[in-house]
Amino acid sequence: MAKKRGKSGNTRNSQSRGNRIAIAWKNFLLFLVLFLVSFMLYNISTSALFLNLFGLLSILFAFISFALLIVLIVFLILKRK
Repeated sequence: MAKKRGKSGNTRNSQSRGNRIAIAWKNFLLFLVLFLVSFMLYNISTSALFLNLFGLLSILFAFISFALLIVLIVFLILKRK
């Protein structure tokens, strides 16, 4: 005999939306701080190896921060609706 399935619907509650926004906000702040630290170290360092390393890290963290900012804006727009 086949098992009965429960109701499968799209149940979204406000707590999970708020949790997603909080996670996106924390990740955005983390990568923004990492970008600022790597950019400061890029400006302070004198060795070519460190200049390249911190330059690439600052570009990477800036890109991730920008992507997380877009995600955060999308979540905030969806929350209003």
